Amino acid sequence: MVTAPLRWLRHALTLVISNPVIPREMKVRMRFARTFWLQGIYLLILIAITAIAYYAIFAVTPIQNPQELQMRLQAFYHTLLYSLVILIVLIAPALTAGAIAFERERRTLELLLLTPLRPMQILVGKLIASLAFLLLLLTLALPVLTVGILMGGATVGDLLATYALLVFSLLHLCAFALYCSACNRSSGLATFWAYVGAAVMLGATSWMAIAEITIAAGRVMGMAAPNQVIFPLASLHPFAAPAIRGLTTNLFGINIPCWLIGALFSLLLTRLWLTAAAAKLPAVYRTNFVGSLRRQALLLSVLAILTFDAFFHFAPFVGVRHSSAEVTEGLLVLLMLLASFVTPFVPWIATFGEHEGKPPADDGWFRPLRMFQPVASGALPFLLFWFLLMATVAAALFIWRMGVMPFWFPIVAGVAYCLVCLTFFWAIGRFWSALLRQLTLARWSTLITLLLVTLLPSTSEWSLHSPFFNLSPQNFAPFVERSVVCGIVVAFVTALLLLLSHTLGSARRRPQMG
Repeated sequence: MVTAPLRWLRHALTLVISNPVIPREMKVRMRFARTFWLQGIYLLILIAITAIAYYAIFAVTPIQNPQELQMRLQAFYHTLLYSLVILIVLIAPALTAGAIAFERERRTLELLLLTPLRPMQILVGKLIASLAFLLLLLTLALPVLTVGILMGGATVGDLLATYALLVFSLLHLCAFALYCSACNRSSGLATFWAYVGAAVMLGATSWMAIAEITIAAGRVMGMAAPNQVIFPLASLHPFAAPAIRGLTTNLFGINIPCWLIGALFSLLLTRLWLTAAAAKLPAVYRTNFVGSLRRQALLLSVLAILTFDAFFHFAPFVGVRHSSAEVTEGLLVLLMLLASFVTPFVPWIATFGEHEGKPPADDGWFRPLRMFQPVASGALPFLLFWFLLMATVAAALFIWRMGVMPFWFPIVAGVAYCLVCLTFFWAIGRFWSALLRQLTLARWSTLITLLLVTLLPSTSEWSLHSPFFNLSPQNFAPFVERSVVCGIVVAFVTALLLLLSHTLGSARRRPQMG
């Protein structure tokens, strides 16, 4: 019982403490002249921003009273801090994006993989070396930010708490850049996709960060605003760090420090991207990276849903008496959103084919015991289990907060229709896999087909969202009837696609048997 946690702890310490890649990467990085040029330009930009901000905030208009002086001091400090965050966010992806791509360009990656080091040791070493350089840049900015602290705009504790949250929020961005480096053969292409992915991830959590920044500004202005974090996942956004540092969030009636939630999610996301990057390295080691990725995705999804309990704690519709029809309508909309979240992952989970000289692993359609293995038969069980797990957790949390039981027949019809539609999307991926027999082409063909099914007016009538529109809280009979009709049509098309896939697969295997 105790040996497993001790083994995991020893493995984690080995990855970080006794990793020979870390000192090697740090020494190599500091040998280049561009490293010192980057530090010099970085400091010059911060000094210029400090001078401009001081002139714009203090020298343009005279100060009328001490309260206005305090507000200007805080504005000066936050201007410097957000300028630092912008610079660090722009620098972070580029630091790690070329880590593996440079090894490929110098043709030293194979030699590195032939050493006794495991792929995860190599990736963690490169990630920590990049993070150490970011810490160096943050340390170099301390004298500039100290100006705002000495003038009374903030305290040393505020700055250190912001730094801690900022480092954790940057960790998973650097890990994603490392994944891009493992996927691309050139450092320029890896850097491009690292910035694109970072922009997408920051955009996905930007609405939570904006909400927390707005609430923090309201507290400064003396407005009535909660003194807790409403959206804990905002801790993944670097720009939210100055607003939520040192605050707590309420989960299931317990006040938890927001930095703890940010650290947990950042470490889990970092592990997810490192596992994905290890799967992209040459197959020197036989490890089931796909199974590990799927288990980590399940854990992250459930934890993300549970953290929204903090939002329900402050939501205005909680605590108000609702009818069963209104709760049922809310649950149906929630089911639609969860199914829409799973759908974009279908092209990468449901497809199979030849990739990097490996033959396609087509071992059947539906084998639940293989959902965590890199085979075709485990794709559909994993997709359905993923959706059902998230739907169960989210629905239980929603019903518990509302305190009202829904009408179960429409809920069962909605879940069944979502499962049928996800099976249909899986069948599209299987059809393109059987037709093209090449993994990359099958993935992009499936993605384009799903976009057409969702966007084109002629096909969106039978898409995932169709029965969920025009819900009537007073009468769910039309919704159930529409779900049954749409489900029958989608099931028929799914069966047709599976029949075509089976025919194509049999036609390709027949000459090999002869």
